[in-house]
Amino acid sequence: MPTLLGIDIGTSAAKAVLIDPEGTVLGVSGCEYPIEQPLPGWAEQDPEAWWQAACAAVRGALVAGADEVAAIGLSGQMHGTVLVSPAGQPVRPAIIWADQRSQAQVERATRQLGLRRLGRLAGNRLAVGFTAASLLWLLENEPEALAASDKVILPKDYIRLRLTGQVATEVSDASATLLFDVARRRWSRELVTAWKVPHWLLPEALESTAVAGELTREAAAELGLRAGIPVVAGAADQACQAVGSGLIDPGLASCTIGTGGQLLTALTAPTPDPELRLHTFCHAIPGRWYSMGAILSAGLSLSWFREHFAPGASFEELAAEAAGIPAGCEGLLFLPYLAGERTPHFDPEARGAFVGLTLRHGRAHAVRAIMEGVCFALRDALEAMREFGPGPAQIVAAGGGGTSHPWQEILAAVLGLPVTVALGPERTAVGAAVLAGLGTGLYRDPVEARARTVRYAPPVEPRPDDMARYQELYHAYRGLYPALKGSFHALDL
Repeated sequence: MPTLLGIDIGTSAAKAVLIDPEGTVLGVSGCEYPIEQPLPGWAEQDPEAWWQAACAAVRGALVAGADEVAAIGLSGQMHGTVLVSPAGQPVRPAIIWADQRSQAQVERATRQLGLRRLGRLAGNRLAVGFTAASLLWLLENEPEALAASDKVILPKDYIRLRLTGQVATEVSDASATLLFDVARRRWSRELVTAWKVPHWLLPEALESTAVAGELTREAAAELGLRAGIPVVAGAADQACQAVGSGLIDPGLASCTIGTGGQLLTALTAPTPDPELRLHTFCHAIPGRWYSMGAILSAGLSLSWFREHFAPGASFEELAAEAAGIPAGCEGLLFLPYLAGERTPHFDPEARGAFVGLTLRHGRAHAVRAIMEGVCFALRDALEAMREFGPGPAQIVAAGGGGTSHPWQEILAAVLGLPVTVALGPERTAVGAAVLAGLGTGLYRDPVEARARTVRYAPPVEPRPDDMARYQELYHAYRGLYPALKGSFHALDL
């Protein structure tokens, strides 16, 4: 029986899954790596650490069936900037999505073009941590690194380079660089020229299901596989997650509560949010796009709290404590802006805040307020989607906190929508494996692939009483950022 291998290069770990054609996970493994912060606000990683972690994850997932792997698919964290030399070696550490150093460049580049023109050219606004922003910083601060580079690629593209020896990217990751014409699915000559980005740095941008090369003998030896296995182009992690969760048409939205948080729905045409609060990127499915709201500190907010105020407590213990607190935390609200915010504010100087603290509130209240605050932030994205379209009718929780109790119940009540789960682990890496099957003809089309590989749990319905309470609190929540914005910016001086 043929099997499919999916490799996901995440922010904190590489994951690998081995699936059969029906989507059953036969093997899964992961290996972590650190984020380096050489200066405040910087976030970098060593591409070699990705490769070593990917090799370990693949070897761990291939408990059985290594000889039957028919194709390999890839997924990876978005927006990262990986400069490689003509020999394919990293020129410097990769600048990843969490990096904040390029704020001045973002402000100047945005003023230069204006939001309306950016929307027309790229369908998105520029943000710190995006590839274009990092390249603009490098042009000003490390021109020698660019001069030594042959191409700029994204994190999962570096793994594909190590697998196949071929340099390329693909449309879903390219569209998130802010140097890409999302509607036409090609590099934007106008953006590249306006921002003076060296055009020769940009690699070929393939469709996500295109076969991009074959596994070399050297890579095969490190992975424990045979040489010659087709490797498809793959996709950005959120596009792969959408494939793994069955989001190929409008009507469903996926919600991921990982380090950051994302609310995503598929589009049949590139229709950017007029105010550019949402991202509009190319889907991994040819002829499809997606709209996405992104928040920066979703699960990260709870991790921060546990590290500093509940050391030794497990996330399960904290969630159990939060489940005993009534909806609304008896008047306690939390703004999850610990690392600034994207949707809908696009403000790197936004800050986190507990509002409404009283002597009655304890640790369990704080934990639940964090969970609710993250869900309120995701509702901001949902409301933006509803302003220029019907919005989704159901939510698919796709990994991270969103698949656990009480996150699902809170999410359902805050969004006012039923929440289901795509069954099976590591849906992002599974989506990468499914792309491998699509690219090599194991599946006729995305509809067949979804029918064979995606199954859902019964949905969690929103509780009417909780939904009514959260509707009241959401209005209060929405008033907090405008009221505190001036203070946030003053504190950043």
